[in-house]
This record gives sequence, structure tokens and C-alpha cells, in this order.
Amino acid sequence: MQVDNFRLQDHTGKLHELYSANAGPAVVLMSQGNGCPIVRNAMPALKQLRDEYARFDIPFLLINANLQDNSASIAAEVDEYDYAMPVLVDGDQSVGEALRLSRTAEVYVIEVATRTVVYHGPIDDRLTYQVQKGAAKHHYLADALDAVLAGETVAVADVDAPGCLINFANRDGLSR
Repeated sequence: MQVDNFRLQDHTGKLHELYSANAGPAVVLMSQGNGCPIVRNAMPALKQLRDEYARFDIPFLLINANLQDNSASIAAEVDEYDYAMPVLVDGDQSVGEALRLSRTAEVYVIEVATRTVVYHGPIDDRLTYQVQKGAAKHHYLADALDAVLAGETVAVADVDAPGCLINFANRDGLSR
């Protein structure tokens, strides 16, 4: 899937552009929603990967397209759970619609050179709806980033991701 450039403000009001001049070979984007236990439980692993891949200038961003969330409530969630990364506020849901988001905790690896999604799914297989494993068996996001960095095709490019449903006004007939 091709991903057009976009600009969104984060929960602090700072403007972010997807394909900024300082982006490395990929951008990691994970959908976030206030109150989602899967997002909250996934954040330590996402922060660890962000730190591990920092030397490659790969931005790690969160995006919130929930109708019920706003900058103030997102900022409170970020502070309470120490997300320590920008949460882009997609108030009109245009980016979420373009990405075809359906759940929180969905991760997208977007290759900057081709502007395409090369991986879509969870960070790993540790979190499910029923149980949280002690350790992951499959490290989907790390494997995808390693493939991008090596100039290779991502072996597992699409995996169903558990997460909380995101309601979209245009898809679900809801009012904003």
C-alpha cells in the first residue's frame, strides 16, 4: 500500500510530517487509543525497539484516530503511562482512513524510499486477547526493520494485530 505524505500535530501541538527531511530508511507508526490495555502493554516493547533502532534515524510515532480522544486526553494518557513518543492526533480520521486502520496497536513500517507499507501487524506475538506471554516467539517488527535495513523484502509482511476497535465516522455512520 502506498502512503502519501501527511502532516499532523501531536498531543503537545508540535507538527510532524511523515516524510521529514531527517527520516531514515523507514518510519514506524503504531495506532494508539486512550484506555486500550493492549497499547499500554505493548509500549515497553515499542520503546525498547525505538531505542535499539535509534542509530538508524527511524522515527517511531503513535497515531490516534479515535473519535472520543482529543489532544488533552491523549496528553494525560501519555503522561500517565510514560509513552515517551509523539502521539499524532488524527482528529478528522483522514490518515486513519487512508491507512485503513481498524484497531489500536496496529504497527505500520513504511519504507521511505518507496513510500509503501512493507509491514503491518503487531510488534510481536506476545500479546493476545486472552493472554500475555512471558516472551515473544515471533518478533515481527524487529524482523521487518532488519529486512528494510538490509535492503531485503520483509518475509512476514502482514499479521493480524490484536487491539481495541477504532470507530470511523465514514465507515460506521457515526457523527463526529
